[in-house]
Amino acid sequence: MSKYCPDCGANNSDEAGFCLNCGAKLTHDFQQNNSHYEEVDNQSKAYQKNKEVNRYPISNAPSRNYKFITVISVIIISAVIIGAYLISGFIFTNETNNPSINKVAVKGGPKFNIESIVSSGNALTTPDIGHTAVYGYYMNGEKLGEISFTNTGQENYKGEQCYNIIGGGSYNFEIYGQSMDLGFEINAYLSKSDGKLAYFYYDFDINEPFNIDMSMTLDINKENNEITVTVNSSLMESQSTIIETSEDYWDCTLLQDDLFVGYLKELAYTMSVMGIETEVNLIISVTGIEDVTVNQGTFEDCYVVEIEQEQGITSSISTLWIDENGICPKMQLGGSSTSSFGYEGMIIELEEYYTTY
Repeated sequence: MSKYCPDCGANNSDEAGFCLNCGAKLTHDFQQNNSHYEEVDNQSKAYQKNKEVNRYPISNAPSRNYKFITVISVIIISAVIIGAYLISGFIFTNETNNPSINKVAVKGGPKFNIESIVSSGNALTTPDIGHTAVYGYYMNGEKLGEISFTNTGQENYKGEQCYNIIGGGSYNFEIYGQSMDLGFEINAYLSKSDGKLAYFYYDFDINEPFNIDMSMTLDINKENNEITVTVNSSLMESQSTIIETSEDYWDCTLLQDDLFVGYLKELAYTMSVMGIETEVNLIISVTGIEDVTVNQGTFEDCYVVEIEQEQGITSSISTLWIDENGICPKMQLGGSSTSSFGYEGMIIELEEYYTTY
């Protein structure tokens, strides 16, 4: 037996509860009480039935069809919403590499890292495991962008247990009257045993006013006291620089001593670029104590740590503010004394510190 719709006359299966053509509700009683819609062997009646069906095309019942489509749409949308809820509650609850989900603000902040600044000129801090630190870039009081660092936990890197720090961000600034838009990603491994930087990868893209893709990799060989800096760019061939250091280099950049006003560390090391060796002078000093107020809060009695690097005729100065717990709420990178290009005047301040669940 078949069911014929009382509204449009379409043929439906006996089990159908709703018309597949217009969505109208079908009842068993109605089918029994309307014998002219039943299937018969008489060819003339079948022909007449087909004519009646053809008099009701789909386009003649838009409101019913719309209701049918709406029901399906609601089911699909509901499934998507429920699925998204389950995913966000199940997957993201157990992930720390998506800091925008279920973040819980906590006090404090990440520890400083001078090695990355000295060897690559790029910021890197170390949050606690499962924590994320967000810094804002500021120039003349105007916010240019943000960068975040997340400690995803312990991982094995080249046979050594390390903390894996991932990060990323973007900012926009003007130089020589031209607006530049940059985005970047960071991935680093820090030794759990001695805190030394084992690996550091920094990738950034200039999106405006032109497209440039550039990456920098630091691979540290602690046995030979060498740091290999490799730069890849869409504008030039890959280039590697070997920084030859000594044990004094690690003692200096890890700041293993207690800080105090008047603290001073000086070190000379060799940088080899394409076989040409250059001597680099590194001076780290504490010039004062200041209270630092940032979006994360007020950090009292922070040591003002200046990092000066001299290489040939060029020199640069970076400044970190570090409290007694080693937390770095503020920094200024690479203010050059010989060039107006770069980060001079750019301040990086701690905006948020949170954990994810």
